[in-house]
Amino acid sequence: MVSVEFSFVEKLNNVQMRLSQEKNFKPAGFEELVQLDMDELDRTVNPAIVLAVCQAFKEHSQKSEALAGIIQYVFMANKVHKLMKDDSDIMEELRQFPVLVGDLLYGKFFLELCREKLLSFLDPVAQVMGTMSEGGISRWLSRDKKIGKAESLEIIGMESASLTALAARLSAELAGVSVPLQQQVEAFGWELGLAWGAWKERLEKIEVQSILQRANTILNEISSESQLQLHPLRELYLFMAKQLTTDYNPQEAGA
Repeated sequence: MVSVEFSFVEKLNNVQMRLSQEKNFKPAGFEELVQLDMDELDRTVNPAIVLAVCQAFKEHSQKSEALAGIIQYVFMANKVHKLMKDDSDIMEELRQFPVLVGDLLYGKFFLELCREKLLSFLDPVAQVMGTMSEGGISRWLSRDKKIGKAESLEIIGMESASLTALAARLSAELAGVSVPLQQQVEAFGWELGLAWGAWKERLEKIEVQSILQRANTILNEISSESQLQLHPLRELYLFMAKQLTTDYNPQEAGA
């Protein structure tokens, strides 16, 4: 269960409970096949973006929880695929499990799109999956190089911010808001994902704070122009801002 006090925490707990149930399969449990370390931010951020946007714009249907799970499946599948190793001494089944399990999670996201009649979202989700993979390739190609801040942020944008931006935009589309407002919400999601990724990459705190400030500016513009309070989005922003002011520790992130 999520320990943070979002106004939409019940929905978030429902999503995480369903994900926990769905990721297990016969004849072996998920953790028996892959060792996927997920801190609280990994478990929370993407589904929280979906639910915060939906709640802010009065979208309370079951589709909001389904979309939160779909986005998280994509995040988890990408993370699982990154576990694949090329070490010559690794057992073949251990080499293949991350590929197979990651593909299974991708399959579950597609199944959920079909179940909830959200197939119109398939194309943008597939495009972002490609962008995330492209970011992973760019990271791998630069592994032996010292890259600058701009290139590092570009990779983070592809790997992390592209998905959080999509989560925000599709949620706004689901809620039926105007296209210009969808684009503003998408920009807000992008900055949150970029700040999160920059924090995990241990970029300078001033850089992370600068990105968060851009997110806050966008949120204030949305609130001013729409005349809505957007309390769930403000909750999400404050949660992220608080977490990203600490030093990154993979074992404690989001705790």
